[in-house]
Amino acid sequence: MKIGLVAPFFLPDIGGANVYCYELAKALARRGHEVHVFARPGALADPAYILHPVLTLNLATDLSVLAAEKMDVWHSLFFFHAALALIKRNTFITGHGDDFFSLRVRCTIPGRAWLQRHVFWRLPSRVCAALEAAFARTEKGLTWMITWLGALRARRLVAVSTFSSARAAGFYPMTRRRFEVIPPGVSDRFFQVSSRERDRFNLLTVSRLDDEDRIKNVHGVITALGRLKDRFDFRYRIVGGTVRGRYRDELDELIADLGLREQVTIEGRKTDEELIACYERAGLFILCSYAERRNFEGFGIVFLEANASGVPVLTTSDGGMRDYVLEGVNGLYAKDGSPEAIRAALERYLRGELAFDTARIRQAPERYRWHRIAELVESMYLRYSH
Repeated sequence: MKIGLVAPFFLPDIGGANVYCYELAKALARRGHEVHVFARPGALADPAYILHPVLTLNLATDLSVLAAEKMDVWHSLFFFHAALALIKRNTFITGHGDDFFSLRVRCTIPGRAWLQRHVFWRLPSRVCAALEAAFARTEKGLTWMITWLGALRARRLVAVSTFSSARAAGFYPMTRRRFEVIPPGVSDRFFQVSSRERDRFNLLTVSRLDDEDRIKNVHGVITALGRLKDRFDFRYRIVGGTVRGRYRDELDELIADLGLREQVTIEGRKTDEELIACYERAGLFILCSYAERRNFEGFGIVFLEANASGVPVLTTSDGGMRDYVLEGVNGLYAKDGSPEAIRAALERYLRGELAFDTARIRQAPERYRWHRIAELVESMYLRYSH
């Protein structure tokens, strides 16, 4: 089967959804398919797939480029290009979280750039601002309309969790029965992490630190630990990966204000080998995200990585992880994303009230290995393609 995967966000840019696109492309290729990845310039090449670095994040431009290509199956791996289903027959669309709603890849009104360059600057600033706002509203409305029509036309819609599916179906009427829930997967290499005894006081978070996307709630965890610092000798390691804006600086200030400089460290991006070493030393993985109306944790691949490495996880049920985490088996829940709720859950863990078995933890992500996820995706293609 000749498969076209549309991935405007892709490795080497860090992000769980970017990893999802890369790993799914390789897993489908290993099943014998000819996989073509349509991404932006700079995307990571790999012998497993044929890379087309042609996307621009302008929806009309991208669709015109993709229209010239011929595939047996098309799969937009973000909801941004749902309109692809309007021009390609066998199109499937995956959504993760905020990509259902943010419309980051938009149609632009023809001539807008010319007007901005040659006309707008001559107008009073108040008039110019009003025109810019009107253009933005029109473009957003147009993009939403064709995204919705594409969602109705697609062969099947994919959500990475039941939480994501419910949120998206509420935003796109008449699509509820068109969703399949297919979660992300986890690489086999994480199952090879040493199962030696861990120091339970070694705490780990792996997350991007994005000024415009704070739902990962690293600040909430730091605040919670500030309330426990005099009672437990913990060490909390934050692997930041991608850093955007001032969020990292604010976290540094929070660490200093709470007197946690000896116990909390923020580190940069890691190689695969370094990341595995981080999991190998961790006693607990923490990511207590909270959900906003149109931005939430769809299904974090890092939870699978931690469990495959034998590490239990602490999360909240306010997102897609409630599909996966079993209290006391492969992790535990904070009641919500507030610092007080996180403190209470951490205290239970640090006091040793929960005893986790490494073998049972590693059992949880077994069915999420990438070759099994690729089988589910392939089966969907075969059932719904014409």
